[in-house]
Amino acid sequence: FISSRKKNANMKSSAPFILFLSSSLTAVTAFAPVSLSNEMVHRDTLSACFAGETSALFMAGFGGGETSSKRGKNKKGGAKLPKLKAKAQWDRYAELKQCQKVTVGVRMKGDGGDNGDWMEVGRVRSENHEFTEVAVARQRALIAEHAKRLYPVQIPANAVLEWGYLPEENSEWAVVDKSKGDEAPAGIEKKMGFEGISDKATGFYCFYHEGRIVEREEEGKGKRTSVV
Repeated sequence: FISSRKKNANMKSSAPFILFLSSSLTAVTAFAPVSLSNEMVHRDTLSACFAGETSALFMAGFGGGETSSKRGKNKKGGAKLPKLKAKAQWDRYAELKQCQKVTVGVRMKGDGGDNGDWMEVGRVRSENHEFTEVAVARQRALIAEHAKRLYPVQIPANAVLEWGYLPEENSEWAVVDKSKGDEAPAGIEKKMGFEGISDKATGFYCFYHEGRIVEREEEGKGKRTSVV
């Protein structure tokens, strides 16, 4: 009984201290920078919301989730080269009329090095005749597209092509590695042009005079078609 009385007395004597400590903690909390804490929480919440919204936008077609640093890059990390248009490169070919024209063509690559025969597709020109290989490689898509127009039977849709040019008339074909175009400096396409062999079936690269197609040699009295 005496022991219980001492225990109760001790609890009663410690009660004021516990109340004081609780009040002190409450006071400290009351004077803490609550607005700053709330601001940080609010800011973090907004960041999370905008992060989610940005991801939703990318998924909806605004970049496919890629960051701006990744967009517009090719596999080697350089700037992605712009796609060339047939009409623009044909116009540039005509503007470079003082430059030498070079015959270009394609052939199909076979298994085990058994490649097909070369097929002439057109001509390229480059400023000061300095960028022949780059002109072939950089405009290879236009050359390949026109080759399939000219030779729809010989070149199937899934054919693997190789590009080349004739350094001189009646010479051997020189193969061009497509990396020559991928490594070319930006804007080089403005210093070159491509003209395909006239395809009367589609009207591509054809010349017209009084409503009829005329031969390339008669271009002085003819009008070029508009290819796109």
